Amino acid sequence: MQAIEFEETPFQHTIRIPDSVPDGVSLRVLLLVDEQTIKSNHTDNKHWKSLLGSMPNVGSDQDFTRTLDYGREISWDS
Repeated sequence: MQAIEFEETPFQHTIRIPDSVPDGVSLRVLLLVDEQTIKSNHTDNKHWKSLLGSMPNVGSDQDFTRTLDYGREISWDS
């Protein structure tokens, strides 16, 4: 039996195995999970607030506004 060690972050309860593992091979999987990380993610109600708060400032409202001048002249019939 050969052991391969790699780190992966699950996405939608799926873990991608390395491409070097051929199809149809029997695998024995051992999951090592940091219990402290699990406890802090599930018991901390402010997890999302702290995550969003740690994001860098991407700009002010003025950076994302655009002028209403589209390069057309408006003329009204009299």
